Amino acid sequence: MKNLIMVLYFFSLNCTCQITKEIKINEIQIDTMKILDLSIYKDWKVNPDFASSQTSENINLVKGNDRVNIIINDKILQVERSNINNPYRHIWLYDPKSKILQITGVTYKILPIGIFSFYNDKGIKFKEIDYEQSYKFSITDMIKKFKIEYNLDIENPKVLYDINRFIGKTELKIPLYEVSIREDFPYVCTSYLIDGNTGKTLYSIKMDEIEPKSVLHEYFKILKKQKEEDNAYFNTYKGKDYTKAEWEIFKEQHYKEYERKKESKGFWHDLFKKHDE
Repeated sequence: MKNLIMVLYFFSLNCTCQITKEIKINEIQIDTMKILDLSIYKDWKVNPDFASSQTSENINLVKGNDRVNIIINDKILQVERSNINNPYRHIWLYDPKSKILQITGVTYKILPIGIFSFYNDKGIKFKEIDYEQSYKFSITDMIKKFKIEYNLDIENPKVLYDINRFIGKTELKIPLYEVSIREDFPYVCTSYLIDGNTGKTLYSIKMDEIEPKSVLHEYFKILKKQKEEDNAYFNTYKGKDYTKAEWEIFKEQHYKEYERKKESKGFWHDLFKKHDE
């Protein structure tokens, strides 16, 4: 059922923030038609973790650290390959009748990454969606960031609890990541809100399943409080009241004027000094 939901998730993805590339068939090299061949899994064993729920329409197999889930029915034919040592999942969707490949791509947990390719009923690629295009800070960059800044390996499923990304539509109209890291004790994680352009950590919060929170909503609370403080009365100068934000602008402008006059004075001072000499 979890995988079935994933299939529906892919078909319902909002692609407005992604780059969809329509491919002219006469301008590309036609791929070899990819038809599903389940015989490649003949030496795989039934996954004991799903033995009780194994059916002819939902097959879970295991070979070493590799896992495969195959969903077969009149409407869906999906193959999902994964490995217990990393969060990557390779997805293939086929036409249930012809067994010809329709969609293929890779996810990081359930987050689509890289390019998803789409094929017509003749096995010819006609479209691509690039899920990295809107994010200057990529998944690869994120992996490096957590290793360097937090000494955490988010390619380890025991470390990474969840990851999501989206384009902010309200206060923050920028690409954003939410990355949740497992803690040493059960049901607790630390969630990070990260700028999808710069990779800067905007906010982090510790949470648990008993009292779940959204790192984005908590960050909005901080921004709202900061805005209220910036717009509240802060100081009076020469009979004029200033908010905190206005006072900071006022100080910065006068400091720049002070520096300009100081530099100007030094220039004339040096000029006349040289002339006298």
